[in-house]
Amino acid sequence: MPRFSIIVPSHGVAGRLSQALDSVLVQSFGDFELIAVCDAPDAPAADVAAGYAGRDARVSVVHSPPSEGLAGARNAGLRAATGAYLLFLDGDDLLLPGALTALAGRLAETGEVDALYFEHERTPWWEGEPTGPAGRLPAEAPAHAVAPGEVPWLTGVRRPAWSAAYRRAFVTGHGLAFPAGHHTDLGWGGLVTVAAERIAVLRRAVVRHRERRQGSRLALPGEHQFDLLDQSE
Repeated sequence: MPRFSIIVPSHGVAGRLSQALDSVLVQSFGDFELIAVCDAPDAPAADVAAGYAGRDARVSVVHSPPSEGLAGARNAGLRAATGAYLLFLDGDDLLLPGALTALAGRLAETGEVDALYFEHERTPWWEGEPTGPAGRLPAEAPAHAVAPGEVPWLTGVRRPAWSAAYRRAFVTGHGLAFPAGHHTDLGWGGLVTVAAERIAVLRRAVVRHRERRQGSRLALPGEHQFDLLDQSE
């Protein structure tokens, strides 16, 4: 069983997918599987992912219909995963150098927590370097593993799915999956918080998240906001 399963949805990011996959494959910690989730075998991203799978046995490709959106792609990757811990990386984001080594080291310190939350960087989609610090964990974040109820300001809907590593046995044991809709990260965060018993934090940036120009559109009024009611159920 690999230590990590890194799940990378690729819809709409074929031009950036190679950078995301390369950022994983160059990690010094090599005990992982990399799962690229593509719309269909003939999709542009599928050709990119298939090339990587042909060169590296740690890479596999699964498919999820575009109609199922980001939630469906992540769930397809989750079903295919065999690693001890799950990481979700958007197809136009990057895993920072040394990230997996840092995660593995922190898990050795904390033991088998259900979720390990970490810091991240944010950068405009059209630029390569972060414009400033983001995703910092509060100074009062505990140094040891705790129950989520002890740190309600840390978990739940406040953090995107790609800002933590999740123990796969915990996820599958509770039947957790990403809910459909625009606010799938919100629903996932709530499900994890309710079900988790032990969590911990890593004070280190693991992911560089590229923000698109339209990244804030979910905050604007519209019918998509009704998805929030579905997530709360």
